[in-house]
Amino acid sequence: ILRGLRDSANQTDSDFTPFLNIINEWYAKDTSKKIRAVFKSKGQSGKPLCTNPPYGYIKDPEDKLHWIIDEKAAEVVRDIFRLCMAGFGPTQIAKQLEKRCIDTPTVHLRKMGINTPARPPENPYAWSARTVADILAKMEYLGHTVNFKTSKKSYKSKVKILNNPEEWLVFKNTHEAIIDEGTWETVQKIRDGKRRPSRLGEMGMLSGMMFCADCGAKLYQVRGKGWTHDKEYFVCATYRKKKGMCSSHQIRNVVVEQLLLEDLRRVTSFAKDHEQEFIRIVMNNSEKELAKELRQSQKEYEQAQARIADIDKIIRKLYEDNVMGKIPEERFYKMSAEYEAEQKTLEERITKLKHTIDTANEQSLNTDRFLALVKKYTEITELDAEIIREFIDKIIVFKAEKVDGRRTQRIQIFYNCIGAIDLPK
Repeated sequence: ILRGLRDSANQTDSDFTPFLNIINEWYAKDTSKKIRAVFKSKGQSGKPLCTNPPYGYIKDPEDKLHWIIDEKAAEVVRDIFRLCMAGFGPTQIAKQLEKRCIDTPTVHLRKMGINTPARPPENPYAWSARTVADILAKMEYLGHTVNFKTSKKSYKSKVKILNNPEEWLVFKNTHEAIIDEGTWETVQKIRDGKRRPSRLGEMGMLSGMMFCADCGAKLYQVRGKGWTHDKEYFVCATYRKKKGMCSSHQIRNVVVEQLLLEDLRRVTSFAKDHEQEFIRIVMNNSEKELAKELRQSQKEYEQAQARIADIDKIIRKLYEDNVMGKIPEERFYKMSAEYEAEQKTLEERITKLKHTIDTANEQSLNTDRFLALVKKYTEITELDAEIIREFIDKIIVFKAEKVDGRRTQRIQIFYNCIGAIDLPK
């Protein structure tokens, strides 16, 4: 009899289990929803959401939501940015830090008594290229708080998803900066350029900065084992990969370096000696370029909007024809899918164009930053990777031509902050 009662009780518990699971699921979901709401409110108010500040900062003992500089780590961060400006990639920087016996971020924090989720490596100086690359990409070093960089699909998932940078919330000047804005932006351009070592393990000063004037492709560095520097040259990547698609645009390294040094010295000298005139020329040039860019973007924006409206009409007509039996079902689905895909692409393009137009309307050229950079260097006698990256945005190489029986070739230099500039002789 007792065994029968126990079996009956177990059966009752078993029958109730699914309902209990549903109740637990609801409770967990509701709790997660409330936590997310609090988290979102905190993030939108500009308070940092991360448990520990980025390497280089520590929490202020008097205010846990405020970060102060950890000077020992901050100097390593500055050094990482300096090495990147000098032409070293994340892997090379990591090797240098290891060689100099600098503690990895996890080890450094543990020594300060701060626990982190990451396990310290067996070798306390074993920096990874990924860690260096992450440091080079952090906007927090500008003194900004950046929230909502990652998200999760649901409260059940532990996997973090990197959000689109457009979804980030950036609160400026919330703490002291470690890196100045000019250095940070230059480093981002270097990183975007994917400047890579050659097969011989060397890193060219101009790698990733040279572009073809005709097809827009990057110029490929050509060098051979045992070559002297005067033999090294650049060639159009399109021409190298697909013969006949573009001309070679071949130009020797020493020629570009000579032209670049001459122009850089001319521009910096003019900026120092005729500062007000230099500002006037740059601003006039900027206004012309800005007006041209605005016209092009506005025209494309209007065309894309008109096409989206046309597609709406076409899809509506397709639907009516399908209902009336004028086109087969399979054909209807195929055509509507194609038009919807085109519409989606156009909508994405419109979003980008609107951002371009809004930015262009608000943009003011930062000649002050360029002038500050000019004053940093008393005299430029020779080029190195750091000087080139600080001053130069890109170099456009034109096709060589015959003029009076001589081979001539033109390059156009675009400077950071001010673009291409034409100064008086």
